Parts: sequence; C-alpha cells; structure tokens
Amino acid sequence: MKKRTIVMMLLAAMLTVSASKALANSEPVLASVEWVLAKINPLNERVTKLEQRVQQLEQEVAKLKQQLEAAK
Repeated sequence: MKKRTIVMMLLAAMLTVSASKALANSEPVLASVEWVLAKINPLNERVTKLEQRVQQLEQEVAKLKQQLEAAK
C-alpha cells in the first residue's frame, strides 16, 4: 500500500512538473504567479490556524485571570 501511494505521488509530481514547464514556456508571467500562489497558500493556511490558536489561548488566559480575581 505504501509503495503504491509513493508511486502515485511521484507520478503526480512528474506530471505537475511537466505541466508547469509547458505553462512556463507559453506564459511565463502566469506560471510565476501560480508558483508564488502555490508557495503562499500553505503559509496562509498555517498563519490562519496559528491566529485561531492564539485567540483560543488568549480567551483561556482571560478566563484564568477572572478565576484568579474571583478567588481573591
């Protein structure tokens, strides 16, 4: 199962590289934009998740502060 998955991933990567090269040869600006977006999108997703986590932690800190004040 693992070997099959790895082979499928390699084939998909090879096809993607071939398609990207063809696109880059015909429309270099569009290919560059797509490449940049492909690099940025995973980072955007990660930043969004981290921002959500920070918000969650800030809420927990606020609750703990309230509990601490109430205990005094």
